Amino acid sequence: MGMIVPSLAQWLETSGVLDASGIFVTGTDTGVGKTHVGVLLIHTLRVLGRTVIPRKPVESGWLEDSGATDAAQLAQAAGVTLDSRVCPYHFRAALAPPRAADQEGQTLRIRELAATCPVRWEKGQFLHVEGAGGFYSPIAHDGLNADLAQILGLPVVLVAEDKLGCINQVLLTAEAIRQRQLRLAGVILNVRTPPLEGMDNLSDLQKYLQEPVVRFPFDSSHFG
Repeated sequence: MGMIVPSLAQWLETSGVLDASGIFVTGTDTGVGKTHVGVLLIHTLRVLGRTVIPRKPVESGWLEDSGATDAAQLAQAAGVTLDSRVCPYHFRAALAPPRAADQEGQTLRIRELAATCPVRWEKGQFLHVEGAGGFYSPIAHDGLNADLAQILGLPVVLVAEDKLGCINQVLLTAEAIRQRQLRLAGVILNVRTPPLEGMDNLSDLQKYLQEPVVRFPFDSSHFG
């Protein structure tokens, strides 16, 4: 039986994230709200006294207005300047990163993406790494998000859109994370549309997960 926690700060404590040195944020799919959730996580961590190091190793669908990109949102939340350390690889096409890189004549290697993340940081600092797409989505020509997460070895935060069908997606991804011998810190359900009458994914997931689950209330401005 898993736990339902009412607030993000409590979820951070219950999940063990608050005591960790960093996290890898992944999703059940693309477009589930990883960046939106990440911004809220970073804000909360900073309020709780952590200095956050944001990393978005690669981003596709890069906008001419870089201030509107996922990487920029993470950097702004962390109170740092968006530069090549935050997001060293970015491509215009809104495709899986290796496909987007192909269109610009570049090759992405999983070890190169991992190398964009620091391996040592000071006490009180917190490494926040956001993947691209879902856990088993390609992120490089030679690897998946799962491979990057495995190299980094950070606890994994799983974001899912709170919608009909997400229980299957969450449980499949949670099992994949465990099979990679990674620690699933917990699940965050991102509510992007009003829920169907009678649907309660939060309560249902606690029957199948040991990890804490939290749900963000509906906000029509949710994107990511």
